[in-house]
Amino acid sequence: MTDPLFAAASAAFRQGFGAVLKIEPELGPPVFVDGRGEACVLSLAPPAGDPQCVWRAPVETLLRAFEGGRALESAYLSGRLKISGDMSVMARLDLESSR
Repeated sequence: MTDPLFAAASAAFRQGFGAVLKIEPELGPPVFVDGRGEACVLSLAPPAGDPQCVWRAPVETLLRAFEGGRALESAYLSGRLKISGDMSVMARLDLESSR
């Protein structure tokens, strides 16, 4: 998979977090992160079960959020990243930082 969003998400989401996350860029197909196991599994096809949390944002915002640091918080607080569903999923996330 050579899609930059998928590649960045694959690098960021490594450790399981007990839920399914759907990442919806404004343009392009969604990416599903299945964090129900020890390691995350990413795919363009939805896994079994509904996602517990959904992220919606422009691709550029998502790419920056995947970099780690405070980029995710900044994108959410500024309104560039919309998050819906179970917010407790956010507390369980441990993104790998590329910074």
